[in-house]
Amino acid sequence: MRIFAFISVLVGHKIYDKLEFASQNQSLHITIRCLAEALLPLCLGGAAGVIVFFLTSGYIITHVLQKEETAEFIVKRIFRIYPLYIFAVITEALLARIIDGVELPGISILIPRLLLIGDFFGTPLALAGVEWTLRVEVCFYAYMALMRYFSILQKPTTTVAVFLATALAMFFAPQFPATAEFSNGYLSAYGVFLFIGACFYIYENNKEARNFCAFAILSMLALFLFMISKNHQAWMNSNYGIFALAIFCVGWTLRDRMQYGPIIGIASNLTYAVYLFHKWMWDYIQIVVSKVGIVSVPQSMQTFSVLLVMCYLVHISIERYGLELGKRTLELIQAKKHLPLSRLKRHR
Repeated sequence: MRIFAFISVLVGHKIYDKLEFASQNQSLHITIRCLAEALLPLCLGGAAGVIVFFLTSGYIITHVLQKEETAEFIVKRIFRIYPLYIFAVITEALLARIIDGVELPGISILIPRLLLIGDFFGTPLALAGVEWTLRVEVCFYAYMALMRYFSILQKPTTTVAVFLATALAMFFAPQFPATAEFSNGYLSAYGVFLFIGACFYIYENNKEARNFCAFAILSMLALFLFMISKNHQAWMNSNYGIFALAIFCVGWTLRDRMQYGPIIGIASNLTYAVYLFHKWMWDYIQIVVSKVGIVSVPQSMQTFSVLLVMCYLVHISIERYGLELGKRTLELIQAKKHLPLSRLKRHR
């Protein structure tokens, strides 16, 4: 699901015009044109990929919180998200300064941006706009951590009821964040898909809650459609939300038949880095590729190849070391919890 999500986002952001051209190019075979046309709603703006990502995240986070304590969950999520994200934001700002002469952001912008709390301070988005999904994710992590802390997640029916009540509250409350740009109300509109993904997990593991889960999923999908029609009329003529849910449902239905091999593993591990770097780094890579001047390979293919290599390097360095640091931090916290009181005081 993550692989589909990043492909959808990458195509939607960088080569959607080529896909659209292929769907209308009369010199191509009709089968190729029909295939390209079928892919258009799955790649439009990368929106379907983002929804699949949110659905998958909601499902996985609900699963891990069945075993992880609140503190463990928070530590793991911090070191999963922030090290590579912070590196990407700082690198983007430095390259923009060095190459494009853009002024470095001030502390009042940089700190909320690095903490992924910029929606509460009206902070502009980083990483050419893709940061918004991480802001949504962080809000969901905090929300689910509270659900775990207050033992709500251990009560399936109550959990679904809280999800549905939260979705209704977001629908009737003023849209958040309130902006004049594409990001207007994105938490209110797209946050429901995290709840829907969580409901799929509850449906799968709790027979007594299945009818309520199905009702909640359909209700929250309807809320999404109404919010998009109200706040993002440019998107209301595309079925990307329905297609994304259908793709997730197919993957969820076939989950026991899918094989997790080394190729899938590598591609899956690269998705976060590709997502963070692809939109703003693409143009910088293209400058280098055009200067190299290899004409036998399409420039977009060269750019994509260089992007993958770069993302692999930051994955095995920044991202992997960040995860290792998180593991060590968690081990230290757990070790302190098991120390006798006298030894704990000396340790401090």
